[in-house]
Amino acid sequence: LDDVQTAIRWVKAHARQFQGDPQRIVLFGHSAGGHLVCLAATLADESTRVQAVVAYAPVTDLVADTMTRGGVSPSLQALFGCGPQPTRETLAVLREDSPGAHVAAGLPPFLLVQGDADRTVPRQQSLDFQARLRAAGVRCDLVTIPGAPHALAAWQAHAPDYALRVTAWSREVLGLVSP
Repeated sequence: LDDVQTAIRWVKAHARQFQGDPQRIVLFGHSAGGHLVCLAATLADESTRVQAVVAYAPVTDLVADTMTRGGVSPSLQALFGCGPQPTRETLAVLREDSPGAHVAAGLPPFLLVQGDADRTVPRQQSLDFQARLRAAGVRCDLVTIPGAPHALAAWQAHAPDYALRVTAWSREVLGLVSP
């Protein structure tokens, strides 16, 4: 998260140098990267606020993910220095690091993209996160790719136009085209 926040600040500070606009930044991330961009957006302050987020198959609720897996995953055990059993303390840490726990009004628009055959991150994560964002008055659109697994590289075969749809959405929310 610290690295993502540092990158956002760097891009904002140097955007004009590269003919970019620091007021038109979209974060993109897949899986754990999707978790990070969603977390960065939900925890943003003025120095890290962005204009939109595109998350591909993001983990947005680490507690639900842990319960689905029947325990704390090895990667989360390594990250947080905890054991495989979800203790009260571990669940508190997982909740704090879940984007869904930080949803509030005023967040930027989100686009969630996910395959409905994803066995790594259940589509329900995206549906629940979308519901929370919408309940807070935040725009959140969801593109479901029929038959697509978790692996991003396979998505093109299931929905050849999905990247064009993401680009069109991004351009629209940035005000680069009419809605």
